Amino acid sequence: MVVFFFLFSDSYKLSFEARMKYFMGDYKTARELAQKAFELDPYNKMAFSILAQSKISAKMVDYIEDSNKYLEKIEALTKKSDFSRRDRIKIKMICEVMMARYEKLSPTVMTDKELYKIATQKYHQFRKIYEELF
Repeated sequence: MVVFFFLFSDSYKLSFEARMKYFMGDYKTARELAQKAFELDPYNKMAFSILAQSKISAKMVDYIEDSNKYLEKIEALTKKSDFSRRDRIKIKMICEVMMARYEKLSPTVMTDKELYKIATQKYHQFRKIYEELF
């Protein structure tokens, strides 16, 4: 009867699909599927767990993407021939914001270790830039 429930419950079907997407690294799709599953059955612990984990992982992915964008911007600013005090202040603000965002990331046991490692490397890059310039 339990197997019957898991096979034919829409909430658990979505949960299993969300779990597969999560472990494949598609955190945004996993979050959407887990949200649907949780809405269908608020007692579905798997859906709740995947929903929470995918939100955390999606924040890390966003942090890494933003880090890449801002590091390119910093590089462009430092390569300018007329590097000014205003450019230094921009870089300082970018570094402070990105370091603060990193500190708000809260990985768990289920968080992809490689993803967290990349986020930590990006944090150290901002920290190094900040320490060298200020």
